[in-house]
Amino acid sequence: MATDIDIKAQALSSARTRILALQEQMTERVLAMAAEVEKLMDVVSATEAKAFLKARCNLPAVELSTYVGFEKALKGAEEVLRTGRVSFPVVKALVAADADTREDVLARIAAGAQIDTRDVSAIKKRLQEYKLTVAEVLAARNRKAVAAAARKRAKASVTSFEQKVSSLVDDLQAIYRRRLPESAVVRNGLQHQAGELLIEFESIFGNDHPALPDLPLNSAGHQVAVAWHALRKVKEGGFGSDQTFELQDGDHGPRMISPLQALTGRVSPVFGLRKRTGLTGLPPERYRLKALELCAGAGGMALGLERAGFQHVALIEYDKNAAATLRKNRPDWNVVQADVRKIDFTRYRKQGIDLLAGGLPCTPYTTVGERKGRKDEDDLLMEGVRAVKQAQPKAFIFENVEGLLHSAHSDHVAEALRKLMKAGCQTEIHRINARDFGVAQDRSRILIVGVRKEFAGAFRMPPRMPEIATNIGDALADLMSANGWSGARAWVQTMREQPFHDRFGNLVQKGALSATMRGRQGVGREKEDARWKRNGFTYAPIPKSAPTDEDAAKEGFVPGLTLPMRARLQDFPDQWKFVGGVGSVAQQIENAVPVRVAQAVGLAMFSALRGMQFDLVALLRRPGSGMVGQLIIQPPSLAIDAESTKAMAPVV
Repeated sequence: MATDIDIKAQALSSARTRILALQEQMTERVLAMAAEVEKLMDVVSATEAKAFLKARCNLPAVELSTYVGFEKALKGAEEVLRTGRVSFPVVKALVAADADTREDVLARIAAGAQIDTRDVSAIKKRLQEYKLTVAEVLAARNRKAVAAAARKRAKASVTSFEQKVSSLVDDLQAIYRRRLPESAVVRNGLQHQAGELLIEFESIFGNDHPALPDLPLNSAGHQVAVAWHALRKVKEGGFGSDQTFELQDGDHGPRMISPLQALTGRVSPVFGLRKRTGLTGLPPERYRLKALELCAGAGGMALGLERAGFQHVALIEYDKNAAATLRKNRPDWNVVQADVRKIDFTRYRKQGIDLLAGGLPCTPYTTVGERKGRKDEDDLLMEGVRAVKQAQPKAFIFENVEGLLHSAHSDHVAEALRKLMKAGCQTEIHRINARDFGVAQDRSRILIVGVRKEFAGAFRMPPRMPEIATNIGDALADLMSANGWSGARAWVQTMREQPFHDRFGNLVQKGALSATMRGRQGVGREKEDARWKRNGFTYAPIPKSAPTDEDAAKEGFVPGLTLPMRARLQDFPDQWKFVGGVGSVAQQIENAVPVRVAQAVGLAMFSALRGMQFDLVALLRRPGSGMVGQLIIQPPSLAIDAESTKAMAPVV
């Protein structure tokens, strides 16, 4: 028995020693972090420091104010905090507290007291009461009790109101779906119900709502005003199988059920659809969302967004050949050939843009360039921010290279994030790799993704999808064999079996992947090309056609990637025609966002904005499903026939 007690005592003593040591380490790290932030604020403002720490150091927003405010609130108290092994939550509470509370708490810690966040709150409350007379303390407590009762009453009223609106919405849906007759009795009952709800509505939200055109789209005021108009319309009897109502002359507003659904507190169904999760196809066209795209290039992102259920209001592209490529393949698209710096995006505000997207120029940030950042004349990051502020979309997605996050550009990125936050957007920065979405290319990129505050937390980045992973051999099998090269089958097999490692040497998959597409025509960079030749293919120079046996007989032969092959590796459909010479087409292909990557991110954004959940693997496995005019690319055959020998060529 004594032995058991000794073992238990030793275990407890050992655990205490280790835990105390860990507590000391955690406190030391908090203090070290505060010291680093203090150094940072010697050269930048507090606002800039917060933006930098969030964008470049991935510091959680809940910690930013604590570290930034540490110097002013707790400078000189480091040794007391260290001795008391104070945790971060307590440090945070002390920074947020008033001076008297901090002084009292620090004195207690110095005396050996163990303090947690509840103690800080209790001390703060006690000190505040000490400053009041007995009568003032009682008055404050009474106000608190009355406020609590009012909140409870208001909560009960809102719950009751939500239930009544839910009942009205259900009846309106039943009429629309013809499950409830539009008889005089039914109509009179719904009109009476809407009239009573309108009285409650105005008691909660008031009856003075500005004209809708004067309110920013997607704002809370706009949503309340639309619901008010819809409720009045129901009261007047303007409902039935046609649920659409006008908000202003010439404007056919949303269906009545949509704005009223927002008042129910329920998860909004996608009106007219029986299923809203696990969707393996896109919803009908009337549910599509509106997109505005900057720097559209040859259409990689535009195609992906189209496959994800977005309809383009306009695509803006400066390069004449890229703009011509867009028009040639999609004559119905509104392609605007212009410099984004000269466009007033407020013209698109009234069109209710759901998504603003763009592959902003990467040359200012690419690691193989001069990395001039904001000093580069091609830098359009702030133009993207301006477009968000002026067009007021519900969400935005900007794609760029990883070099954007280099420390040399941290101030520029922090300024952009700060302006986006002021524009009412919750913004995140994500890394994404094309290989994770069924593209035979190791292409890592940065996405700056933002949503308006009313959609905060709704967006989820699409997960990696190893189920649809492929390799360069399977992706290009038919194109490599198009001119009768007898070694194509063996080349494909080699590519299938070749292991691919990431830049850290970790095995990613079995099966070779292309590197990021580059638009070089002449001799490539020696070391880079040598490495890829060893892997079984080369990028430069760009061959005019697929290899033949005659080509393969030459000493040192390694197959190169033609323009059609490069387009395939960027996930363009084979029928997509490019306008321009070889150099221009190569550049258009290089700069494009891989179609399937844009589709995956677009579907994730569609889910966030519409509340639908897609089966991403099913949709990405069948490119173009549900879209008119898209080619569904089947696994390529190695068989050589008359059709497979026709190689796609750029239109000059």
